[in-house]
Amino acid sequence: MSTHQVTIPPDLVEQIREFVQEKRISVEELVSQAIQEQLERLADQKLAAEGRAFVAMHQQLVKQYLGQFVAIHNGQVVDADADFAALLLRVQDRFGRVPVLIRQVGAASVVELRAPSPRLEWKTC
Repeated sequence: MSTHQVTIPPDLVEQIREFVQEKRISVEELVSQAIQEQLERLADQKLAAEGRAFVAMHQQLVKQYLGQFVAIHNGQVVDADADFAALLLRVQDRFGRVPVLIRQVGAASVVELRAPSPRLEWKTC
């Protein structure tokens, strides 16, 4: 594990001290958890933006990639393949752990899934 030094404003340092004392966790635990949660939020935001780019480009994608999987990074198609696993390996090699949307190009830009909700009936005995 590597270490990095970060400068934190004094008022935030005091908040951290109070919080870790109250929760009885270490500063390292708090900071690691906070960073992990933020990275997950940022990844979700990026994938949502890539999904919007997919929808916006859908007509063009259908003409060029129908039936294939496309990898979208920063709003652009960066790779495509009929084999999802092969595409995934190339994307991971090229971009590492950076979130990249991989989606199959179909006739519809969005697949709608519907599941009936359960019905509850009251029976008196």
